[in-house]
Amino acid sequence: MYSQNDSFNVPASTRVERGKPASSSAASFKTRRKWHQRWWGRLILIFLVIFFVLLIALGFYVGRVVVLLRTGQLTPAQLFGGDFSAGQLQSLPTLATADDPSLGPKDAKVVMVEFSDFQCPFCRQAMPVIKEILKDYGDQILFVYRDFPITETHPQAVLAALAGECAHEQGNFWAMHDKIFENQDQISEVNLKIWAIQIGLNSLQFGNCLSSGKYLGEIEQDFQEGVAAGVAATPTFFINGQAVRGALPLATFEQIIIAELSR
Repeated sequence: MYSQNDSFNVPASTRVERGKPASSSAASFKTRRKWHQRWWGRLILIFLVIFFVLLIALGFYVGRVVVLLRTGQLTPAQLFGGDFSAGQLQSLPTLATADDPSLGPKDAKVVMVEFSDFQCPFCRQAMPVIKEILKDYGDQILFVYRDFPITETHPQAVLAALAGECAHEQGNFWAMHDKIFENQDQISEVNLKIWAIQIGLNSLQFGNCLSSGKYLGEIEQDFQEGVAAGVAATPTFFINGQAVRGALPLATFEQIIIAELSR
């Protein structure tokens, strides 16, 4: 039933007699090339190099997109081709309020809201850009100014915000707005009262308003709603609900505004 053999038989073709050199097949076995030296090994290495190069390039691209989104130089609409439905656009909060200072038609297709700090140097830097926007698109957009005083670094920001609200009470916010930014390093209660006289406000009414802190609640409401919307620094703008952060070039704002107007 079983074939029995007391020894392991080596086929005659593979035997090597003593004193004779090994066969050519044995020699080739000893000199066999490593895998990476063969054609298919080299091909694998090439593919691995290409894969890692593409992976690194993708990492740089994703990092760049994240930076652009965080700085407001790129919006989700621009990133994904702007294929948002009308319902999705309407659901975006504009953060516009009826009681805050505004310029432009109330029924404008584009609503631009700024959260600003009168003592913030970047807000001052953004002011000429905003003026240019209002000059070119003022009849097509509604621009709303809201307070976001960062008191940790700007100790006079709340006082300046109160002055703006008290000037708004007399219908002359924008003149006070410009006056404060033009003299940003000289904000004080005395100077604010002087500037109120210079822009033609009722000085007694303005002084009483400023001293009483009448609009502190309004300023706090603006601040809290800004925080809830994701504002962490000034200036932060919302154009039809899309956040644009920082004192950016005019072209950046125009790109978004034109895109919104063309919808």
